[in-house]
Amino acid sequence: MSCIRYSYLKKEKQLVIACSDKKVDQKILVSEFKSIFKNLKLDSPVDILIDIKSLNLEASVKDNERYTSFFLKEKINAKKIAVLTNTPSQVVQSMLLIEGVKHLGIAMKVFNSEKAGLDWINSNCQNKKTLQIHQALSKLSNKKAS
Repeated sequence: MSCIRYSYLKKEKQLVIACSDKKVDQKILVSEFKSIFKNLKLDSPVDILIDIKSLNLEASVKDNERYTSFFLKEKINAKKIAVLTNTPSQVVQSMLLIEGVKHLGIAMKVFNSEKAGLDWINSNCQNKKTLQIHQALSKLSNKKAS
């Protein structure tokens, strides 16, 4: 069973990702992210909203090396990545990742609210786009609960 659900809004060039609420092996998590990007075959940069609030994530240097390596090897075709968190460990792990990949030119920020993340990722867009992303994230979150 997958620990990640995603929705690609092709017209908006946005990818919305929601992670499950179980403790997950980092190798499996990275493998699932690889599968997402392999399946999508993104030909132009996208904005990504990743909701890890339900993920039982421990902050560690070893895990950060794995996540950073993924970003460096896969060359994610992204302009902005907003990471939604709600625990100190999630924030620390996200900040370590941001530091490890900052030279790639991808703008990444950590947020504790969906609204703040959406406002930042859509700072140059219209409100309709924000609503569509919110609806996609809500749909993914509802699937997690079932």
